[in-house]
Amino acid sequence: MPLLTIIIPVYNEEKTIGKVIERVKNARLPDGFERELIIINDGSKDGTAEALKSFEGTHQVIHQQNTGKGGATRRGFHMAKGDFIIVQDADLEQDPNDFANLLQPLLRGEVDVVFGSRFMGKYIPKKLIMNIHYLMNRLYTVVCNILSGYHTTDMWTGYKMYSRHALDAFLPHLTSDGVAFEPEIQILLSKLNFKIVDVPISYNPRWYAEGKKMNLRQAFKPMWKMFGFALRRIPPVKKA
Repeated sequence: MPLLTIIIPVYNEEKTIGKVIERVKNARLPDGFERELIIINDGSKDGTAEALKSFEGTHQVIHQQNTGKGGATRRGFHMAKGDFIIVQDADLEQDPNDFANLLQPLLRGEVDVVFGSRFMGKYIPKKLIMNIHYLMNRLYTVVCNILSGYHTTDMWTGYKMYSRHALDAFLPHLTSDGVAFEPEIQILLSKLNFKIVDVPISYNPRWYAEGKKMNLRQAFKPMWKMFGFALRRIPPVKKA
Protein backbone atom coordinates (compact mmCIF):
# COMPACT_ATOMS: atom_id res chain seq x y z
CA MET A 1 0.00 0.00 0.00
CA PRO A 2 1.28 3.52 -0.74
CA LEU A 3 2.34 5.47 2.34
CA LEU A 4 1.99 9.21 2.94
CA THR A 5 4.32 10.67 5.56
CA ILE A 6 3.07 13.82 7.27
CA ILE A 7 5.78 15.76 9.14
CA ILE A 8 4.53 18.23 11.75
CA PRO A 9 7.22 20.60 13.09
CA VAL A 10 5.85 22.37 16.17
CA TYR A 11 7.09 25.25 18.30
CA ASN A 12 4.94 26.70 21.10
CA GLU A 13 1.60 25.51 19.74
CA GLU A 14 0.01 23.97 22.84
CA LYS A 15 -3.43 25.35 21.92
CA THR A 16 -3.57 23.95 18.39
CA ILE A 17 -1.27 20.92 18.08
CA GLY A 18 -3.82 18.39 19.34
CA LYS A 19 -6.47 19.62 16.91
CA VAL A 20 -3.99 19.60 14.04
CA ILE A 21 -2.95 16.00 14.71
CA GLU A 22 -6.57 14.87 14.89
CA ARG A 23 -7.34 16.62 11.60
CA VAL A 24 -4.35 14.96 9.96
CA LYS A 25 -5.39 11.54 11.29
CA ASN A 26 -8.92 11.98 9.95
CA ALA A 27 -8.08 13.63 6.62
CA ARG A 28 -9.39 11.83 3.55
CA LEU A 29 -6.77 10.11 1.40
CA PRO A 30 -7.03 8.22 -1.89
CA ASP A 31 -8.18 4.61 -1.53
CA GLY A 32 -5.53 2.24 -0.25
CA PHE A 33 -3.28 4.89 1.28
CA GLU A 34 -1.76 4.57 4.72
CA ARG A 35 -0.31 7.48 6.70
CA GLU A 36 2.74 8.00 8.89
CA LEU A 37 2.86 10.93 11.34
CA ILE A 38 6.16 12.36 12.54
CA ILE A 39 5.81 15.20 15.06
CA ILE A 40 8.94 17.23 15.86
CA ASN A 41 8.67 19.32 19.03
CA ASP A 42 11.34 21.90 18.23
CA GLY A 43 12.28 23.04 21.73
CA SER A 44 8.87 24.47 22.67
CA LYS A 45 8.80 26.49 25.89
CA ASP A 46 5.05 26.33 26.53
CA GLY A 47 2.89 23.28 27.21
CA THR A 48 3.43 21.65 23.82
CA ALA A 49 5.40 18.72 25.24
CA GLU A 50 2.57 17.95 27.66
CA ALA A 51 -0.01 18.22 24.87
CA LEU A 52 1.94 15.66 22.83
CA LYS A 53 2.09 12.97 25.53
CA SER A 54 -1.19 11.37 24.49
CA PHE A 55 0.16 10.84 20.95
CA GLU A 56 3.53 9.33 21.84
CA GLY A 57 2.25 5.75 21.88
CA THR A 58 0.72 5.87 18.41
CA HIS A 59 2.95 8.25 16.42
CA GLN A 60 6.60 9.22 16.21
CA VAL A 61 7.04 12.18 18.55
CA ILE A 62 10.53 13.68 18.74
CA HIS A 63 11.54 16.29 21.34
CA GLN A 64 14.66 18.28 20.48
CA GLN A 65 16.40 21.58 21.08
CA ASN A 66 15.18 24.44 18.94
CA THR A 67 16.65 24.41 15.44
CA GLY A 68 14.05 26.45 13.54
CA LYS A 69 11.36 25.18 11.20
CA GLY A 70 13.90 24.19 8.57
CA GLY A 71 15.99 22.20 11.03
CA ALA A 72 12.96 20.43 12.49
CA THR A 73 11.60 19.66 9.02
CA ARG A 74 14.94 18.29 7.82
CA ARG A 75 15.02 15.90 10.77
CA GLY A 76 11.54 14.72 9.83
CA PHE A 77 12.60 14.30 6.20
CA HIS A 78 15.44 11.98 7.26
CA MET A 79 13.01 9.86 9.29
CA ALA A 80 10.23 9.69 6.69
CA LYS A 81 9.48 6.30 5.15
CA GLY A 82 6.63 7.37 2.87
CA ASP A 83 6.29 7.10 -0.88
CA PHE A 84 5.01 10.68 -0.66
CA ILE A 85 5.88 13.31 1.96
CA ILE A 86 4.26 16.56 3.07
CA VAL A 87 4.86 19.07 5.86
CA GLN A 88 1.91 20.15 8.01
CA ASP A 89 2.20 23.35 10.04
CA ALA A 90 1.09 23.04 13.66
CA ASP A 91 -1.40 25.91 13.48
CA LEU A 92 -4.87 25.75 11.92
CA GLU A 93 -4.17 27.71 8.72
CA GLN A 94 -4.11 24.70 6.39
CA ASP A 95 -6.69 21.97 5.75
CA PRO A 96 -5.34 18.37 5.66
CA ASN A 97 -8.32 17.40 3.51
CA ASP A 98 -6.34 19.00 0.67
CA PHE A 99 -3.84 16.10 0.81
CA ALA A 100 -5.88 14.01 -1.65
CA ASN A 101 -5.94 16.75 -4.29
CA LEU A 102 -2.23 17.46 -3.86
CA LEU A 103 -1.45 13.78 -4.47
CA GLN A 104 -3.31 13.52 -7.77
CA PRO A 105 -0.67 15.01 -10.16
CA LEU A 106 1.95 12.76 -8.52
CA LEU A 107 -0.19 9.65 -8.81
CA ARG A 108 -0.77 10.41 -12.49
CA GLY A 109 3.01 10.65 -12.98
CA GLU A 110 2.82 14.19 -14.32
CA VAL A 111 5.22 15.90 -11.89
CA ASP A 112 7.71 15.24 -9.09
CA VAL A 113 6.53 17.82 -6.53
CA VAL A 114 3.23 19.66 -6.01
CA PHE A 115 2.99 23.14 -4.47
CA GLY A 116 -0.27 23.88 -2.65
CA SER A 117 -1.02 27.47 -3.64
CA ARG A 118 -2.96 29.67 -1.23
CA PHE A 119 -3.34 32.33 -3.91
CA MET A 120 -4.99 30.26 -6.63
CA GLY A 121 -8.02 29.93 -4.36
CA LYS A 122 -10.34 32.50 -2.81
CA TYR A 123 -7.94 34.02 -0.27
CA ILE A 124 -8.05 37.84 -0.22
CA PRO A 125 -6.07 39.76 2.45
CA LYS A 126 -8.49 41.84 4.51
CA LYS A 127 -6.12 43.65 6.87
CA LEU A 128 -3.21 45.97 6.13
CA ILE A 129 -0.58 43.76 7.78
CA MET A 130 -1.76 40.73 5.81
CA ASN A 131 -1.69 42.78 2.59
CA ILE A 132 1.95 43.54 3.38
CA HIS A 133 2.59 39.83 3.96
CA TYR A 134 0.89 39.04 0.65
CA LEU A 135 2.98 41.59 -1.26
CA MET A 136 6.18 40.30 0.36
CA ASN A 137 5.20 36.78 -0.63
CA ARG A 138 4.60 37.88 -4.21
CA LEU A 139 7.99 39.65 -4.33
CA TYR A 140 9.87 36.62 -3.02
CA THR A 141 7.96 34.30 -5.31
CA VAL A 142 8.80 36.42 -8.38
CA VAL A 143 12.51 36.59 -7.45
CA CYS A 144 12.67 32.87 -6.67
CA ASN A 145 10.92 32.08 -9.95
CA ILE A 146 13.48 34.14 -11.85
CA LEU A 147 16.32 32.31 -10.11
CA SER A 148 14.78 28.86 -10.53
CA GLY A 149 12.98 29.14 -13.87
CA TYR A 150 9.67 28.00 -12.39
CA HIS A 151 6.34 29.83 -12.52
CA THR A 152 4.87 28.92 -9.15
CA THR A 153 2.34 31.29 -7.55
CA ASP A 154 3.25 30.61 -3.90
CA MET A 155 6.89 29.81 -3.14
CA TRP A 156 6.36 30.20 0.63
CA THR A 157 3.58 27.64 0.83
CA GLY A 158 3.94 25.16 3.66
CA TYR A 159 2.07 22.56 1.65
CA LYS A 160 4.58 21.00 -0.72
CA MET A 161 3.86 17.37 -1.61
CA TYR A 162 7.07 15.51 -2.48
CA SER A 163 7.57 12.26 -4.32
CA ARG A 164 10.03 9.89 -2.69
CA HIS A 165 12.60 10.21 -5.48
CA ALA A 166 12.50 14.03 -5.39
CA LEU A 167 12.99 14.16 -1.61
CA ASP A 168 15.86 11.68 -1.73
CA ALA A 169 17.54 13.76 -4.43
CA PHE A 170 17.40 17.21 -2.81
CA LEU A 171 17.67 16.26 0.88
CA PRO A 172 21.48 15.74 0.87
CA HIS A 173 21.87 19.33 -0.38
CA LEU A 174 19.31 20.98 1.94
CA THR A 175 21.08 23.11 4.57
CA SER A 176 18.72 25.78 5.93
CA ASP A 177 17.43 25.71 9.50
CA GLY A 178 15.21 28.79 9.33
CA VAL A 179 12.51 30.00 6.96
CA ALA A 180 14.99 30.16 4.07
CA PHE A 181 14.55 26.43 3.56
CA GLU A 182 11.43 27.10 1.45
CA PRO A 183 13.23 29.05 -1.33
CA GLU A 184 16.21 26.72 -0.99
CA ILE A 185 13.96 23.76 -1.79
CA GLN A 186 12.50 25.45 -4.88
CA ILE A 187 15.94 26.34 -6.21
CA LEU A 188 17.28 22.85 -5.48
CA LEU A 189 14.35 21.30 -7.34
CA SER A 190 15.16 23.41 -10.38
CA LYS A 191 18.85 22.48 -10.30
CA LEU A 192 17.86 18.81 -10.13
CA ASN A 193 15.49 19.22 -13.10
CA PHE A 194 12.32 18.19 -11.29
CA LYS A 195 8.85 19.09 -12.50
CA ILE A 196 6.46 20.96 -10.20
CA VAL A 197 2.87 22.15 -10.48
CA ASP A 198 0.61 24.38 -8.38
CA VAL A 199 -2.69 23.09 -6.99
CA PRO A 200 -5.14 25.39 -5.15
CA ILE A 201 -5.52 24.80 -1.39
CA SER A 202 -7.68 26.19 1.39
CA TYR A 203 -6.15 28.84 3.64
CA ASN A 204 -7.39 30.29 6.92
CA PRO A 205 -4.78 32.86 8.01
CA ARG A 206 -4.33 33.63 11.68
CA TRP A 207 -3.20 36.94 13.16
CA TYR A 208 -0.36 37.73 15.56
CA ALA A 209 -2.74 37.77 18.53
CA GLU A 210 -3.57 34.16 17.63
CA GLY A 211 0.07 33.09 17.59
CA LYS A 212 1.33 33.83 14.07
CA LYS A 213 5.14 33.69 14.16
CA MET A 214 6.36 34.83 10.75
CA ASN A 215 7.07 38.57 10.90
CA LEU A 216 8.35 41.15 8.45
CA ARG A 217 11.84 41.23 9.99
CA GLN A 218 12.18 37.49 9.36
CA ALA A 219 10.83 37.93 5.86
CA PHE A 220 13.78 40.10 4.77
CA LYS A 221 16.49 37.64 5.85
CA PRO A 222 16.16 34.98 3.12
CA MET A 223 16.48 37.39 0.16
CA TRP A 224 20.26 37.42 0.00
CA LYS A 225 20.35 33.69 0.72
CA MET A 226 18.30 32.96 -2.39
CA PHE A 227 21.07 34.33 -4.58
CA GLY A 228 23.59 32.14 -2.77
CA PHE A 229 21.38 29.09 -3.35
CA ALA A 230 21.17 29.97 -7.04
CA LEU A 231 24.98 30.13 -7.36
CA ARG A 232 25.53 26.64 -5.91
CA ARG A 233 26.55 23.90 -8.31
CA ILE A 234 24.40 20.80 -7.92
CA PRO A 235 24.76 17.88 -10.36
CA PRO A 236 21.36 17.32 -12.05
CA VAL A 237 19.55 14.06 -11.46
CA LYS A 238 19.81 11.69 -14.39
CA LYS A 239 16.35 10.57 -15.44
CA ALA A 240 15.86 6.88 -16.11
